[in-house]
Amino acid sequence: MHDDASDLWKFAVALYGDDDVKAACLRIQARYGLSISLLLGAIWIGVNGHGRLGATEWETTARRAMEWHRDVIEPIRALRRQLRLQPPAGVEAQTHELRHQLVEAELGAERIEMRLLLQDLPRDLPVADDSERWRDAVINAVLMVRKYCPRPEQEAIDALVGIIHAASPAISADELRLAINQAWQVR
Repeated sequence: MHDDASDLWKFAVALYGDDDVKAACLRIQARYGLSISLLLGAIWIGVNGHGRLGATEWETTARRAMEWHRDVIEPIRALRRQLRLQPPAGVEAQTHELRHQLVEAELGAERIEMRLLLQDLPRDLPVADDSERWRDAVINAVLMVRKYCPRPEQEAIDALVGIIHAASPAISADELRLAINQAWQVR
C-alpha cells in the first residue's frame, strides 16, 4: 500500500505538472466541484493495472476519501483563497506566509485523500490487458466525474480527453472521446 500511495502521488504530481492538464483540472474543479486528487487517482488505478471499478464499487471505494475532501480539504482551500483575496492591511507578508503554510497543508491533505482511496480499493477488480488499461482509466474517471456532472457535458468530456491522453499518450484523442462518451452512457 505504501508504494502504491507513493506511486500514485508521483503520477498525480507529474500529470498535474503538465500545463494543459492543470488547466483542464482547474476548469472542471471550478465548474463541477470535484476532487482532482480523486480524479487522478481513478485514472491511475486504471492505467496502472489495479482495475476497473463499477458504480457501486466506486461509491464504496471513494466514500471515506470524499468525506475527507469535504471535511478537511475544502475548508483549508477556502481559507487559503480567502487570505489571497483579502489579506489584512499591514500584515501582508505574514498573510502570504500563512497562505504558503496552507498550501502545504492542502497538499498533505490531498496525499491522505489518495491514501484513503487506495486503502478502500477492492483487490479483485477486473483488469484489462496491458494495452487496454487506458479503458479502465476511462471508466474509472467517468464514474468519478459523472457523480458531479450526470450528463455528458462537452467541457467535462474535453477535460477528460486531455487528462487521460496525457496519462496514455499512445491513445488518440478521438478514440478517448468515443470511449468516454460510451462510458458515460453505461449505468
